[in-house]
Amino acid sequence: MILDLEADDEIEDNPNQSDLIEQAAELLYGLIHARYILTNRGIAQMIEKYQSGDFGHCPRVYCENQLMLPIGLSDVPGEAMVKLYCPKCVDVYSPKSSRHHHTDGAYFGTGFPHMLFMVHPEYRPKRATNQFVPRLYGFKIHPLAYQLQHQAATNFKAPTMRMSYNNGKR
Repeated sequence: MILDLEADDEIEDNPNQSDLIEQAAELLYGLIHARYILTNRGIAQMIEKYQSGDFGHCPRVYCENQLMLPIGLSDVPGEAMVKLYCPKCVDVYSPKSSRHHHTDGAYFGTGFPHMLFMVHPEYRPKRATNQFVPRLYGFKIHPLAYQLQHQAATNFKAPTMRMSYNNGKR
C-alpha cells in the first residue's frame, strides 16, 4: 500500500485514511531507523554525521565544544522528542536546531550513543575534569549556605504595609 503507484479508490475518497496511513508509515520508518543505526553500517554512517558536527556541540563551557549525539529519553514513540547527548559531561540537552524539535526520540532509542561507544571506544572522549565552583568575593560557597538561605526565605514573613490616612494625623 505504501509503495503502490496506483492510488486506491477508497483512499482517494477518504483523506483521513490517507493521513492515518502516512502517520503509520512515518512511525514504521522511524522505528526501522532506530534499529538500523544500531547495525555496523548504521553506526558507520552516524559516525560520519557525528564527526562533521551535524548534531551540534555541547553548550557546557567545560566540555569545550564537544560534539554530541542524538538520544531518545524513551523507546516508546510519542513520549519525548529527540535530545542531544554529550559524551564528555554525560548529560542530555534539548537541541537548539528547530529541525530536531519535531523528531521523536524513539527514532534514535535510548541506547544509541552507548552502543556507538561500545563498538568504537576510540571515539569516546575523556570525561570533563573541570567543574564549575560558585564563589563570592573569591570564596567558595558552602552547600549548606543554600539550605540555610532557603530556610530563611520560607520562614521570612513579608512586612505588611500599614495604610495611613490623613498623612498619619488622627
